[in-house]
Amino acid sequence: MICVCLVSRDWVSIAGRHENRYLARQLGIIGYAVYDLQKIALSAFEKARIDKLDPDPYRSFLEKRRSDRGDFHLEPARKKNVVFIQMESVDGICLYGVHEGESIMPNLRRIADENVSFANTYDATDAGRTSDAEFMVLTSVPPIKGDPVFVNFDLNKIPSLPRVLKDNGYYSFSMHGFNGEFWNRSDAHRSLGFDRDFFLSDFESPEKIGWGVSDEVVLEVALETILRIEQPVFGHIILLTHHHPYNHIGDISGDRKSSIEEDFLVSLRYVDTQIGRFYDSLIASGEMENTIVAVFSDHDSGIADRLMHLLDIENPPFLDTVPLVVTGLGKGNQRIERLSSLQDLPVMILHSLGIQPPSTFVGNSIDSIGESITPASLQMRIENGEPISENTRIDVGILSKLAIWRPDYLEDVR
Repeated sequence: MICVCLVSRDWVSIAGRHENRYLARQLGIIGYAVYDLQKIALSAFEKARIDKLDPDPYRSFLEKRRSDRGDFHLEPARKKNVVFIQMESVDGICLYGVHEGESIMPNLRRIADENVSFANTYDATDAGRTSDAEFMVLTSVPPIKGDPVFVNFDLNKIPSLPRVLKDNGYYSFSMHGFNGEFWNRSDAHRSLGFDRDFFLSDFESPEKIGWGVSDEVVLEVALETILRIEQPVFGHIILLTHHHPYNHIGDISGDRKSSIEEDFLVSLRYVDTQIGRFYDSLIASGEMENTIVAVFSDHDSGIADRLMHLLDIENPPFLDTVPLVVTGLGKGNQRIERLSSLQDLPVMILHSLGIQPPSTFVGNSIDSIGESITPASLQMRIENGEPISENTRIDVGILSKLAIWRPDYLEDVR
């Protein structure tokens, strides 16, 4: 009884923390065991409820999306390498933002101008933040409201981009310069089908900035890995240097500013420089013509409203957005203003490769883009330059749980 009381007393303070070892330190072994048993019981109850649901409304919802995005009319295409560069905490306004007459991300802006960019990519992350973004770009499924998927769900069954690409002859790896236990990332990535993951301990004498290995080193090692592998490769590179409170670069360079938003701009310029170097090195290697590169941010910065006061940019329909730029899609250079989502990225990748996405994928193709599905069961879009929010026809949380636990329920029956 004493242990249960302790767990109840501490529940509010731990509910928002999502790494098991931190919970264990706070509650102790017995307290954490009770907490863990409670989660297991709740999960078992929810699984039983999901098993009894009628999947037809969810299957119909997905079948319409598949038809609208053109899944059933794909042409064969040649295999290309696929590279995801996931930035940390960069707002959508940063891609085209100007400060004191200069672009704040000149390299990414250059890449965007030469390829396909998405001016309004809605940040649909929830409690899992960075890990939610990874979940979306790897599964094309919305995260679950208030429940970090990487930590609290077994992801061995859900169809994923690494699994689909492996079935088509690809080797896949993920790379992140921090502890693989954080957000349960190592287990989650392996469950989603990556052949190899790289974390802090896998880098030899790395340069560290802020939380972990510097973006410069991570991108250098990633490029070496991509060029070394002979078969088609999918690499998911997760950057970390530009992490709140955005002062890590300023501390090293001696260029600390008087406000967090000015520190943010100093840090952002570093990240942009490293992405530009990676892009130019890939071109110099001769592999760019054989590679699709997607550059995006995991989630917003949390200070976008303050950044707006510094930047020369028009007010966007949605401020809660992230940059998204994709090369190698064969769609020329264009700037797409319609609302998009990170859920769309894996669909666009597979369509470009001539591969049919799994039935569980929720996202849009480049031709059907125009809205974002959120964990709160809202459908967001832009109409005549104004933000629109409407309820979805289905419960998005249940849809995501079906994709995770019972993807067979959502298979196309045509």
